[in-house]
Amino acid sequence: MIRRSLAIAALLTATAFAQAQEPVSTPVPVKDFDVYVDLPTAFAYIKLPTGWKFIGKLDASQLKQLPPGTLTALLRTDAEASPVRMAAAERTAPAPVLK
Repeated sequence: MIRRSLAIAALLTATAFAQAQEPVSTPVPVKDFDVYVDLPTAFAYIKLPTGWKFIGKLDASQLKQLPPGTLTALLRTDAEASPVRMAAAERTAPAPVLK
């Protein structure tokens, strides 16, 4: 009986320690008409008032030219100060200039 109690206590302590080490993720604030691109699959979605809608799969050149403000993650750890959005400095190619 004592061994069982000690084993349970050790298991609970190990579980609590493991949970304390994991970073806490919080959702990124999303507005209607925000665009999210899942980088591993290149799938693009748009947030509509009724929910998320799949809008297509991007090709490699489109992935390199994501506009500023494009969401590339929907969760962030509490260590991150701001939502994960594609910044202009992160793009590898300049955005086309419309005239």
